[in-house]
Amino acid sequence: MIRFSHTIASRSVALVAAMLVLTPSLAAAEGQQRHPSDDSATARGPQKLVDKAVSVVAEMDRDPKLHALVGRAAGIYIIPAYGQAGFLIGGRGGAGVAVARTASGWSTPAFFSFGGLNIGLQAGGDGGSVVYLLMNRRAVSQFIDRTKISLNANAGYAVVKYSDADQANLAKGDVIVWTNTKGAYAGATIEASGIHADDGRTREFYGRDLSPRAILNGQASAPGARFLQQALAR
Repeated sequence: MIRFSHTIASRSVALVAAMLVLTPSLAAAEGQQRHPSDDSATARGPQKLVDKAVSVVAEMDRDPKLHALVGRAAGIYIIPAYGQAGFLIGGRGGAGVAVARTASGWSTPAFFSFGGLNIGLQAGGDGGSVVYLLMNRRAVSQFIDRTKISLNANAGYAVVKYSDADQANLAKGDVIVWTNTKGAYAGATIEASGIHADDGRTREFYGRDLSPRAILNGQASAPGARFLQQALAR
């Protein structure tokens, strides 16, 4: 009986020891689940949109002149993908993320959907990413103060397309538009309209309701924004 009790006690000690060893691993696994941007392949919903924006910023960084413009921008609106093979050309609906420069660095992302994305040339091409560099606070204020905005020449500020602009013209732009579009769309004019705050994605990403003003003024934090903020700060 004594030998049997000793065996049970030994097994109990071993079980407790194993649980103590496994606990940090389980906590780490839980942490990875809570911060899916550490593994973009498992991210979903708004986190996936943010992770795709990181890839777009990395692509822009390969162009030294574009990298310098990002360094001067007061804000950025990134549409990671607007469709392929003509999808959404003159069509409706899509989503992107906006960030703004604050006194302490780049803000976390504010989510904005758009009602339409119009591309001047209506045939050919493969789709791609579109980025609007907001070069001054006035352009950023459009995202903060208006219920719906448009990013085009009719919005009251100078919009310059990066691909066909010389340095002098770039300096005059309130908004500079860049796209990695190939094929027939490459020379087209790209305009986003009906841009509005995406409350659903915001709530899912932050776990609570937040206004674009609070986010773009740097009053929000989120672990899933870390890689995007680091990419922009390089």
